[in-house]
Amino acid sequence: DRVVFCGFVSDDDLLDLYARALAVVYPPYDEDYGYITVESFLSGKPVITCNDSGGVLEFVRHEHNGLVCEPEPEAIGEAIGRLWSKPRWGVELGEAGLETVAHIHWDTVVERFRQFL
Repeated sequence: DRVVFCGFVSDDDLLDLYARALAVVYPPYDEDYGYITVESFLSGKPVITCNDSGGVLEFVRHEHNGLVCEPEPEAIGEAIGRLWSKPRWGVELGEAGLETVAHIHWDTVVERFRQFL
């Protein structure tokens, strides 16, 4: 009763959700990139993901900028509990996440794509 799957939300609502979040749980299976991870880190929030989440693991480093756990509900719940019990640590992980993606800008992305044309 404390989890809500919102579906589509407006950009303003998304910013508000990121701002109020303790962390972002993003446990896809074998994701190719994981833009949600970048958005989370740009919002200064740590990411909780799973060890089979694919490209997300190119960004998330366990206990550095987020938590990586087994793809099981109990393990995800434990990771959430760890951050809930140590809110300052969660802030530190989020700050490290922001540093992880600070170099990612649309200008950089567009320029990289141009190299392939």
